[in-house]
Amino acid sequence: MESQAAPAPDFFLGSIPVYGRLILAPMDGLSDPTFRWITRKLGSAYSVSEFINTLDYTVMRHFQENRLLFREQERPFGFQLLDNDPCRMANAAVRLMEEFKADFFDINIGCCTQRVTSRGAGAGLMRTPELVKQIFIEVGKAVNVPVTAKLRLGIDNGCLNYREIAEIAVENGARVITLHGRTSKMGYSGRARWEPIAELKKALPVPVIGNGDVASVGDARRMFDQTGCDAVMIGRYAKQNPWIFGWKDRDEVTPNEVYALIRYQYAEMARTYPRGSAIKAFRKYLKAYLEPYQLTRLELSELLRCEDEVTLLGLINHTFSALGVDVARQHLWG
Repeated sequence: MESQAAPAPDFFLGSIPVYGRLILAPMDGLSDPTFRWITRKLGSAYSVSEFINTLDYTVMRHFQENRLLFREQERPFGFQLLDNDPCRMANAAVRLMEEFKADFFDINIGCCTQRVTSRGAGAGLMRTPELVKQIFIEVGKAVNVPVTAKLRLGIDNGCLNYREIAEIAVENGARVITLHGRTSKMGYSGRARWEPIAELKKALPVPVIGNGDVASVGDARRMFDQTGCDAVMIGRYAKQNPWIFGWKDRDEVTPNEVYALIRYQYAEMARTYPRGSAIKAFRKYLKAYLEPYQLTRLELSELLRCEDEVTLLGLINHTFSALGVDVARQHLWG
């Protein structure tokens, strides 16, 4: 009996084979260890940490060590580095590599919050192409794993230099480019432009990943069709529907599945977050998961303001019992 051939990779991150074409975007406050693991189990092709601010990491002041946690089963796994100092970023990469053996590092050229861009980091780096070059040179020399980049179209519509920045990154070692189809000034407002993603795909010799306004399986397919990109990165919309990484829209997900995932996710967050902080961190996910069910304002308020674990779990059980879930017999997700 002939054995089946192993599936071919969908693309390569440097020398790393990647299986799958949908990926969870690294997002501050959202792509935490538990949510990343959930999306990987559901089909996300690889994992990227929330950004590691190497200025904070170097001195370990106010640094959230939770950002460094990941499961071996998440590999390929990469740390995303955020800073405007090439040497500091390189030194942080060395330390992270020594302790955690990351598979790759991603350079954040896309964060658009004012506190980040005002110091020339994140999307603020798009103002300084020479600094982008030095970052890739220094980080590339410091570690022997692939380095990638995630960027935006530019600072604003008057400076759409995404192609220049992408080409500089690739010329200096970037193995994958992810482009979010908005400017820094746009934040998450307006519509993402997908044409520049198609432009980079035609112009660059490395895989190109598209990002922006993918809220459904249909959107993902349209991005592939319109841009020819190698993969699609999904950010904010994954919060309500992590099942999208298994090519499943939220209206195809049953209340039983949602309940099982909610209970699993909270339990994992309670295990990994600092004592007492899991409930507050979990609220944003809970609100998103419950959105399709059109709870009353009072019902939602009770769930999102609750600060006691036993009471919260009781309210969740009550909510899903009303949706027809037999919570006493429901198996937890995972």
